[in-house]
Amino acid sequence: MSSEPAAPPTDRPDTARRPGIVAAAPVLGVMALVSAWTGWGGLGLGLLAVVVALAAFARLRGSRDASRRGPLAGLALGLVAVGIAVVVEWSTLAGAVTYLETGGVRTLDECMRQAQNEKEQHVCKSQHLDEYRARYPSEIDP
Repeated sequence: MSSEPAAPPTDRPDTARRPGIVAAAPVLGVMALVSAWTGWGGLGLGLLAVVVALAAFARLRGSRDASRRGPLAGLALGLVAVGIAVVVEWSTLAGAVTYLETGGVRTLDECMRQAQNEKEQHVCKSQHLDEYRARYPSEIDP
């Protein structure tokens, strides 16, 4: 028996010493893809997966035998999740852009046309109280 310790085997990849960020990239990618159908959650996780995957690539840049499959999977899944989340939230994003472009201002007539019941009409009258009073001075305040 020799007193020297046995050397670790060198023919297998060193997966036990992978940095946490390298292992986190595919996990975040899968989480982003699963939650992409919820919209904003998938968008946030997808962007986080992309950032973590890029950071993992930066960490692995100097090593020769490190596997880049995990960060690559995280990057791909994160990008797909971002794409799905944008498609899911497109109507909300388009509505927000339209709202910002118009200044978010509707006239009393536009508001009343879009109101679907008396309660919504009352809200329109309250929001445009000055215009309502000027147009209908004999009416009782809403």
